[in-house]
Amino acid sequence: MRGMPSRRQFLSGLVAAPLVAVSATAAYARLIEPYNYLISETDILIRDLPAAFEGFRITQLTDVHHSRILGLNEVRRVVSLAQQTKPDMFVLTGDYSTTYRRYIEPCAEALGALNAPEGVWAVLGNHDHYTDPELTTRALQRQHIGVLNNAHTTLQRGSDALQLSGIDDWSWNAADWARAFSGLKTSTPTILLSHQPTVLDLEQTNNVSLILSGHTHGGQLNFPFLGPPARFATNDLKYARGLFRRGDTQLYVSTGTGVIGLPLRFGVRPEIAVLRLRRA
Repeated sequence: MRGMPSRRQFLSGLVAAPLVAVSATAAYARLIEPYNYLISETDILIRDLPAAFEGFRITQLTDVHHSRILGLNEVRRVVSLAQQTKPDMFVLTGDYSTTYRRYIEPCAEALGALNAPEGVWAVLGNHDHYTDPELTTRALQRQHIGVLNNAHTTLQRGSDALQLSGIDDWSWNAADWARAFSGLKTSTPTILLSHQPTVLDLEQTNNVSLILSGHTHGGQLNFPFLGPPARFATNDLKYARGLFRRGDTQLYVSTGTGVIGLPLRFGVRPEIAVLRLRRA
């Protein structure tokens, strides 16, 4: 029988244990969680939702960030998982590629496989402006994806209607609220696509029923007791993830599916958000 460990062996074990834990956490954050997609389901209660849109299902993809870090096969995997949710409509809320223009077209082609009865609708994010907003818009449109850059459309089911509007990324001074809302009826519920979630604080969104956003990645890293370290460097995490409300306006922020900066996720799984509209 082996004897008890010596004092030196015991102290060496105490030193080694945190290093092993850190290494295991780093490996998990790099190799597992970024690809462990969460398909979330959330009921959204909307006042005066028309009867024909009761139970209307929206699947949201955001912050795909196709790049050298996140390859095209992974984008296609995300698209395949999203298509399996079989929504009435897909919405894409920006940041399709990162840094280089060469990633724009392949990402758009992959997203072009999405199909839903009420179509696939998109807005641009801040990283789409970093790369090439015009090329991104054209690439998405070639895949029959409706890009609502300061524009809107109306979904019609018989005599019932639901309005869908999109605002271009306001952090680039690209937002044109007058164009985005021109002609919309205040008596009809409106869903707004906005990459940036802090538009919830703007008076322009007072008459919007629901805002769908991304941008934050939920902080991307969220440690027990500490929370997201990114909150010390940016105010963007005021609305980090999930459902928020200001008056009659609700906001849903998805954590997105890609990564930016560090190729890591911890405590914030990548998300494919499925939202079901219910009459309040």
